[in-house]
Amino acid sequence: MTEEWEDRWQHGRTGWDQSGAHPALVDLLIGESRGKVELPSSGKAVVPGCGRGYDVDLLAKTGLDALGVDISPTGVAEAQRWLGTQPVSPGEGSRAVIVADYFAWAKSVQGDWDVLLDYTFLCALPPSLRGQWAATFALLARPAPSTRLITLMYPLHPTPLPEADHPPYPLSEEEYHRLLDERWELVYCEPVKPEWKRTVGAPGGEKVGVWAWRA
Repeated sequence: MTEEWEDRWQHGRTGWDQSGAHPALVDLLIGESRGKVELPSSGKAVVPGCGRGYDVDLLAKTGLDALGVDISPTGVAEAQRWLGTQPVSPGEGSRAVIVADYFAWAKSVQGDWDVLLDYTFLCALPPSLRGQWAATFALLARPAPSTRLITLMYPLHPTPLPEADHPPYPLSEEEYHRLLDERWELVYCEPVKPEWKRTVGAPGGEKVGVWAWRA
């Protein structure tokens, strides 16, 4: 997997990149929808498969110390370069990006992350790794009622599709529930507004979900 994603970055095959944070996440974290759901404004946040670091920057703007993890050295270098060009205001959290296999890295830093964010990471993983995806979020989460997992669910389809042999792998809201309900409760779920939907990458529905840790 390292070689596959590194090759994509080296050859500019980053068709998933929207050149900025998703408008629905911007709205949720620092926009009009911020007050609709309780989100920590301090502590630590992690973004697996962080790409150019747009969501790392966005989480830091809320006051969280945000860390992005990506398996591609070229991708991390691009993220560090991009983050270095972004203005930082007083009161914002720190921003960092590291090269690592997220699943291996998580075993050494478990149990103290206040906000976890998944966007285009689950859909990039082969379906055989979905159980590990869910288990790793549970491993990293601070076991407290205030802990939140944010999922921008994509690509969602109204009817099941044949199993794909390459990312993005199709998903459903039911699949998120199957993976997360044991440890997390869905406390907020809204479809992405039509004008905010992705204009690049594979077609598919989009919803923003916020999950609270089950104490």
